[in-house]
Formats: sequence, structure tokens, C-alpha cells
Amino acid sequence: MSTTEIERARAALQCISPDLGREQWARVGMACKAAGMDFADWDTWCQQGGTYSAADARDTWRSIKADGGIGAATLFYEARANGWRDDGKPQQASPSKAPIRAPEPPRPPRKGMGGAEVWARCEPATTQHPYCQRKGIDGAPIAGLRVVPEGDALSIAGKSVAGWLVVPAHGPAGELQSLQFIPPPGIGKKLNLPGASMAGASFTVGAHETDAPLYVCEGIGQAWACWQATGHAAICCFGWGNVATVARAIHERDSAARLVLVPDAGKESSAARIASEIGCAVATLPDGEPQNFDCNDFAAREGHDVLADLLERASEPPRPAPLLLLPVDVAGVISHPSPPPRFVWGPYLPRQQVAMLAAHGGTGKSTIALMLAVCVASGRELFGHTTEQGRVVFASLEDGADVVRHRLAFICQQWGIEPHTLAQHVAIVDGTSHPELFTAERREHGQTTASYAELRELAKGAALLVIDNASDAYAGDEIQRQQVRAFIRCLAEIARADDCAVLLLAHVDKVTSRARKADGGEGYSGSTAWNNSVRSRLFMSRAEDGTLSLEHQKSNLGPLAAPLALHWPHGGLPELDTPAAGVVAHIAERGDTTALLKLIAEFSERGEYIAPGTTSPSNAARLLAHESTYPKRKPREVFDLLRRAERAGHIERTSYRDAQRKTRERWDVTSKGRQFAGLAPTAPTARTTEDGADAAPVAPTAPTARGVIGGARAHKMAHCPPAGTANQEGETHD
Repeated sequence: MSTTEIERARAALQCISPDLGREQWARVGMACKAAGMDFADWDTWCQQGGTYSAADARDTWRSIKADGGIGAATLFYEARANGWRDDGKPQQASPSKAPIRAPEPPRPPRKGMGGAEVWARCEPATTQHPYCQRKGIDGAPIAGLRVVPEGDALSIAGKSVAGWLVVPAHGPAGELQSLQFIPPPGIGKKLNLPGASMAGASFTVGAHETDAPLYVCEGIGQAWACWQATGHAAICCFGWGNVATVARAIHERDSAARLVLVPDAGKESSAARIASEIGCAVATLPDGEPQNFDCNDFAAREGHDVLADLLERASEPPRPAPLLLLPVDVAGVISHPSPPPRFVWGPYLPRQQVAMLAAHGGTGKSTIALMLAVCVASGRELFGHTTEQGRVVFASLEDGADVVRHRLAFICQQWGIEPHTLAQHVAIVDGTSHPELFTAERREHGQTTASYAELRELAKGAALLVIDNASDAYAGDEIQRQQVRAFIRCLAEIARADDCAVLLLAHVDKVTSRARKADGGEGYSGSTAWNNSVRSRLFMSRAEDGTLSLEHQKSNLGPLAAPLALHWPHGGLPELDTPAAGVVAHIAERGDTTALLKLIAEFSERGEYIAPGTTSPSNAARLLAHESTYPKRKPREVFDLLRRAERAGHIERTSYRDAQRKTRERWDVTSKGRQFAGLAPTAPTARTTEDGADAAPVAPTAPTARGVIGGARAHKMAHCPPAGTANQEGETHD
């Protein structure tokens, strides 16, 4: 359990009276151990009870098993029932096997039992009080203390507190938070005002002076002793379990305060732990003193001058070396769950992590990354995936400011975005003069640069940091695993420190890009550390027909997203290539088929034939793709349209001999196909013989015949429309 949670539990314990029934008292002990407290915390609390027995407290603590069936929730429940208020942080208690009742609201104090009411009817204290005389008070400031008047009806835990010394417990803002009642010697133990929390409360003896030490003690007697010995202010924390809370609050208000913890004997290790966390000094009593022997007892035995010397020798405990392997809370994975991963864009860019987008140069990754930056800054969707709106930093290390501004202007124009509004959420920096964020020589681990320090400062408060690109930012060997991992770790430090997503753009060479498209290989080059170090990786490639494919190749924090097919229209921005459906799809297919039939007919009339084979250099996807009327479809979709046209009788395969007299196949548009596409019917063709001799003429009304291999003249006749017919342009031939 974390130190913060333990301190929270200690604060809660201070609000519970130890004068409980045996069973309930033991349950509190179980809850204390479940909350991570040690025996010193438990024993200190027990000492405040009217029937305290050191042996009983020790034996009970030892008998409690680590998993005694009672969880920390019991402690917090009992504390809330006694008026304890949490610090407001959203925390959950550990699960408990014991049934826990729903917390009740704090009970209002009984008439006459409110802190202000009790304090108002108390009388000013004097050094003649038996407790003051026992502690040897001589000139110590007691003006802030009072005494319960004789005959007062106030009773706590079944005991009358008339005649008891009253110490006010002030909250962090100086308000009266609770009261502590101290009996004359031999009558009993100190008691706290029921229903009034002691968590974080304190009382200061003396006036604190700047640059003077400020002693932090457990009780009022110890605070008096420190003031008498040194003349410097001392703070009473009403129990050791409250010391850390009070000391931390003082340190947060005044980090320059010279705090000195003064623990009782047996609490040195706890004091050292607190001092290490806060950064203060500790004054420990000599070794061999009995348990709970305190500085007041030491001054009574040795003299205040000896105590002053001991306090002056206070020193800060040695800070333990920071752990390289940090422990992870296992027991609280359900009761104190970690938050689920958050993403800046769809499933692709997790916060506090580094992601990579790789592609061959010229594919368009810089433009798409800039589009993403605009979308995150404005809260727009990108390619069908939502973004989490936030500030964006775009570090252009490859392209200069003019290039980036030109792209950004085009994006704003296409999307109708006002640049002045966008400027409030996007910061773009030109790092082309000093692009290296990380440098390494040979096999060294490498180090960050001044540019990295500037970028880290600029990224504070950003939701997304884009670095374009790795080849400029990384001045190391891309195949050196240690250097690559060190570079990615440096970027991850920015991501974790600012709770942002870091997107690193990366080039891949032609070999890698082609291999990825050919056999499904990995879309990155260099050491495998590039892939292993990032938590999400995307790869983008361009097909022969110009369409883009964005693949999600790695995701450590969720399932892989389906590949995205993107279309980049001329004069526009990349957009999601969504296939048409229903009536729209049917209309689009008919239009695209018509366009293909017209192109095949046009090319055939020029003597350029379209091969049916999909791998032929003269197939439709290759020979017709550059024509303005060619359908904007992928090659496989074009081949599908042609196969369906063949089944419909709109085109047919025809054999012919090329210039080298090799037998080939071509697509020919049939009469039915020409009618479907709105083309003029062809003139009747004459059959040709094997050797090319003219065959008998065919009647004008006869249907078109297949050309015979080698029929050169027939080929000519087949492409001459009959007199009086019109071609596509509306011209007539006589």
C-alpha cells in the first residue's frame, strides 16, 4: 500500500476513540494492519484509551493475521461515523469480507458537547495545574490552554473531565477543530472530544521565527520541553499518527521551514521515513532508552541544556537510493483499479505512449499527420474515428515553415477552418536547422539535445505531439537496438509527463515498402526495437491505382483496427474510400461499366487492344488508367466489372495475331454491349482466311463475324462504320 494511503489511514484512526468494546477494539486493530500501519501506530492509538495495557496491545497485534477477514474499509467506516472527513481525493478502500454498513452522515454533537461550546465555558490554565507541575513547566507559554471548571457535567468515555487541562486542536487554517483533555497525573489517559476529528490538527507552543527550527512533537509535554530548551516554537500533533500529516501540510505551505521531528524512543524508524519523504531533520534520543521515553523525560533527567544540545545535532536521515524497479500494487488491482487506456485518436494514438506512422517517402504521411493535428485541435473526426480535443504541437524537422504553412492553408480551405481559431490550439515549430533530438556515437547509449529540451518544454499541456520525422530527429544508428530504445524512451518521458500521445513519423525504403505490400511483411526498417519500443504502429502504402491503405500493424493497449482504404482525389485531401451500396452502387457500377466499354471500343478502333488477362501489360487497369474517363476503381474492381460485362454479353474474347504473328486475345465490344453503352453499331465485317486473303463479301445486313486469324483487310473493314452512321463525336461518314 502506498505511503499516501497509510497516512490517510493514520488520520482516520485519530478520529476513533480507543475506549471501545473488546470485539470492536480488535476489529479496529485488524483494519489498521490491513491498511498497512505498523505496531507503533496501533500502540500509540491504544495508549489514549482509559484501560490501556501495553501487553494486551502487543499480544492482540501479534495475533492478527495478514488476511484476518477485516479490510481497511472498516477503519474508514468507523472514522466517518465519528466525524472524520476524507481529504476529497477519489479513493476506494480495500474489500472486506465483513459486512460494511453504508456510511452515516456525521452526527451533530450533543448539546453542550460542541468544541466551541466546551471551549467557551473552560477557564484559563495556569502553571499550577498538576499536569503542568509534573512536566516541570517553568515560564512556558500556556496562555492558549484552558481547564474544564470544577463541577462541569462534561463526561467522555464514561469519565468526568472536570478539572482536566484542555489543549485546543487547530486545523490547517487556524480554526478550532477539536479539543484534547489531559487529566491530572494518575487519573487516566488523554481523551479527545468525541465527534471532532483530530486528523491534521495541531497546537503550537511559542512563536515561530523565520529561519529558526520548528520542532514537531507528538504531545504537548514534548513541545513544552523543546521550547524551554531552545526558545524556538514547537508543535504538538496529538499523537504520532498525526505527525506526518501535520509536517507535510507545513512543508506544503512553507517549503523553506526548518522542520525537526522529535520522536519518542522506539519511533525513530518511522520518523526517518517521514523525514525522507518530506525532506526534514530528525532529533533522536540516545540508544537504549525505554519504549515511549520522550524528550520531556530526557530533559527532566539530564537538564534542558543537554536537550538543547541534542536538538541542535538534529540531522536529515540519509535518503535511500531511488528504486530502479518500482513495486506494483497487486492486491488493489480491483479495489484501486488503474484507469483504462485513453486515446487521442480512435484506437491508434494512446495517451502517455509513443506511436509510429511509417510509409515510403512521398506517400503523404506528413499531410495526413497535419490533418490529424487539425482534427485533434478542433475536435473533428478523421477517417471515421473520433479525436479527443486538445492542444497540439507539430515539430517539422524535415520540411521548412513554408511547406508546412502551404499544406496547412490548403487543409483550412478544404475544411472551412478559420486559422485564427486554430492558432489557439496548434503550435507548429520549424526544426530543420537543428532537427536532432537525440544523438549517439558508435555504440554509445546516446543523449538528448537542446532541441529536445525545447520541445519537451513546448509540449507541456499538449494532448498530441507530432514529430516529423524519425530520420531527422534520431542521430544514431537505426540498427543499434540500445540506441533506438533509448531514443523512444526519451519521447515516452514527454508522453508520460504531459499525459499526451506522441506520434513519430518514419520513412521506410522502397524494399521494405514493396515487401510489405507483396508478402504482408512488417512496415518498418532498421532494428526491431523500432517496432518493440512503440505501443502502437501504423503503416501506409500506395497502390498502383493511387489509393492509400492505412494499416494498424501493432497495438499493445487494445485490438488492432481494420485497415483503412483512403482515396486522394485530385485537388482535394485524402478521404475515406467508402464503397457505395444499394441503388447508389448499382448506378455507379452501370456508369463505370459504360465508361469501360466506350474506352475498349475507342482503343480497338485505333488498333490498340485490351487484353482479358489480368497480368498482361495491356490489361484494362494498365492501358486505360490514364484516361480521364477511366473509373476511379482499384484494378481488381475493374476486372470484376469486365467479367460481369462478359457474362452479360456486352464484351467477348476474340483471338487475333499481333505484328509478330503471335496469337493473342482481346476484348471486343459486342452489338449488345454497344447498345448498352450507347455506341453506334459497327459495320459488318468480312471474314478473313488463315493467310490473310479476302473472303467473300458479306451482305450489309449480316451480323458481325469473328475475324479469322491474319485477316488484315477484315480488320480494316471492321473499324469502318457504314455510310451515314454517326460516331461518338456526332460526325458522319459518307
